[in-house]
Amino acid sequence: MRLIDADILSYALFDESPAHLDSWKIIENAVRTQIRLYVAMTSILETYNVLYWFYRVRPRTALIQKISRVLETMIPIPPSSNGIDLAFRENIPLGDGFLLATALNNRIPVIVSNDVHIAKIAPKIGLIVENPLAEKTKRRLSHPKSREVESGSTWLEKRD
Repeated sequence: MRLIDADILSYALFDESPAHLDSWKIIENAVRTQIRLYVAMTSILETYNVLYWFYRVRPRTALIQKISRVLETMIPIPPSSNGIDLAFRENIPLGDGFLLATALNNRIPVIVSNDVHIAKIAPKIGLIVENPLAEKTKRRLSHPKSREVESGSTWLEKRD
């Protein structure tokens, strides 16, 4: 049982991401039913917002359709409102607090994430972090050039 973070889900859905292939493997494992992959509804929203507003993925309908297709391989769950307290107590972003609290409340022992806040807090509260990104991919993501994305990307139009 694993709970996927929005960063990994975004990388998996964005074909142009340097982390796409590493992240897509977790989705493939869920498709093959080798793992039970959960996703918090807040992570779905975060994924949409990153892809639509930051990476400028268009058209919106194709983006929503792609997210919907991938969600068929996962088990969506509501976020835990305890995330607000956790975020405040640990001084972490609210979305990370929701993710951690959701894992705890649903007894999901593993969070799939590349987030530093998740990696720092999860072990303190009895959770395991699984980062599917290879070291080479992590280095590439930390390089400023890897964050450059062509404005107005239409990658979905090319594939649908």
